[in-house]
Amino acid sequence: MMKRPFRFGVVLMSEGCSREEWVAKSRRAEDLGYDVISAADHLNLTSPFPSVLLTAENTTRPRVGTYVLNAAFHNHTLLARDLATLDQFTSGRLEIGIGTGYVEWEFTSAGVPFGSPGTRVDRLESAVTEIDRALGDAGHPKPVQLPRPPLLVGGHGDRVLRLAARRAETVSLTGAKFNPAYGRMTIATADQMDERVAYVRACAGHRATDVELNLLSKATLLTTDRGAAVEQLRRFGPDLAEDELLGAPTVLVGTPADVTAKLHENRDRYGISYTTIMENSMENFGKVIEAVR
Repeated sequence: MMKRPFRFGVVLMSEGCSREEWVAKSRRAEDLGYDVISAADHLNLTSPFPSVLLTAENTTRPRVGTYVLNAAFHNHTLLARDLATLDQFTSGRLEIGIGTGYVEWEFTSAGVPFGSPGTRVDRLESAVTEIDRALGDAGHPKPVQLPRPPLLVGGHGDRVLRLAARRAETVSLTGAKFNPAYGRMTIATADQMDERVAYVRACAGHRATDVELNLLSKATLLTTDRGAAVEQLRRFGPDLAEDELLGAPTVLVGTPADVTAKLHENRDRYGISYTTIMENSMENFGKVIEAVR
């Protein structure tokens, strides 16, 4: 199987961010070599739609996107209109990332029922279905990219990954699940990621070779002493041995050469070619992008 070329994305965070600061961060991400610059969808941040448009207007090469929209926060028909408009106004550079949402206080503050994991997946599936339906309706605005911009759906559980494998161009493997013993998300080990990727490929069926696999890095630390970084990683897997922590595909720790090797391992072992990091690691990971290319 031919290997997909690497793609690298960064999620910019806009809390307390001025227009000038957002523009500067977007331009810096482009200079560092990121392929996709995205905005998040949280109540403490600026709206993702104007944020994405501002990035597009101040960069030329990267694609722009949402990582990820909360399906419960949006009327799905109106969301399809907004996405078509955004794709038009970004000249066809848009990538749509969408998920279930997971921060309970945001739902409460927005007056949206948090519900169960199952009902949140129901909303996500409804959003994906309605976006496809509305963008195919002659009476709705049309995006530049037909039949719609590329869709990324992310998660870890069976239902979300099954939906992503069957309906999205990119499956985002969060590589973490809620662990009630610790009251937080804990990361998947290398072997657990093997199982999740196998599940995605089985669900994708004939689409398996066409689906792009994405990974959100939980920790990106540049250091010459990987062992010393373990304590900084401990919160991601309190019950994991040191080698399991450092071997987790979502953990990118070491020198730029070490992290480059990990990216190649993730692509060779799992087929993960698209890696996304958060803004706080943008500068450090830029050194890795330089080493990869």
